[in-house]
Amino acid sequence: MLSFARLLHEVDEAVFPSNIYCVSCGALIDRSRSYSLCDDCIGRFHWITGRTCGSCGKAMPQTSKGRLCYDCMQEEHLFRRGFSCLTYGLHERELMMDLKYAGKGYLARIFGDMMFDRLEGEIRRGQFSPEQARIDLIVPVPVSKGRLRKRGYNQSAIMARQLARRWKECVSDADAEVLWPAPVCRTRMLCRTRETQMLRSLNPTERRMALKDAFAVTPAEQPRLAGKTVLLVDDIYTTGATADACSQALLEGGAADVYLATLASGGNRRPGE
Repeated sequence: MLSFARLLHEVDEAVFPSNIYCVSCGALIDRSRSYSLCDDCIGRFHWITGRTCGSCGKAMPQTSKGRLCYDCMQEEHLFRRGFSCLTYGLHERELMMDLKYAGKGYLARIFGDMMFDRLEGEIRRGQFSPEQARIDLIVPVPVSKGRLRKRGYNQSAIMARQLARRWKECVSDADAEVLWPAPVCRTRMLCRTRETQMLRSLNPTERRMALKDAFAVTPAEQPRLAGKTVLLVDDIYTTGATADACSQALLEGGAADVYLATLASGGNRRPGE
């Protein structure tokens, strides 16, 4: 029997079917194409499939001798470990701009699928297991009220809900021995305490200063957080300032631990950059 959420998804697919046109280039495709991307576009994306930073999850060069990227060697993070799907490049940026500024909120569901597949792969390879951490809650990074009014949605919240939905479906399909019980998505667990400036032009230190005390646990949600392990969801990871600010709020609010899942992460900086 279909759950109500699954039924809504099926109705949505019937009215607004996916996998007709490539979401990147607009080419005609069929429903067999992963993530609604044509073969050419999926080949242009910078998928993270090899070595990753043991802290933030950025892609690492195969020749790198250490387990941490340069940024993580310089700054210890408050989240335990991060996972990312893509390295942020030209094609990733184009889709992200469409999501954030062109009203294409449906892309966030596709990105949520990517994030689930990435995490499921880590779980099945034994890199992220119930013995290491059982995720209780999935929590998106909140956007400011001004940006929410202008955009109409929080893309991280849509990704988080899709990730939770896929997780629940996978467990219900008899994979419970591999994927522990599905975590609950709490889209209002975190809130922004104030508006913050755009971070793009700021260096890592300036970003951390700009985000200091910018996030808090919503008082009504706090009882649900005590002792829980959280998977924090965001769209892009660069220096970790946003992830750390949110992690700090969650830990101070009573969370036992915080992990991080992002769609894309920036490239590795080198000393002196």
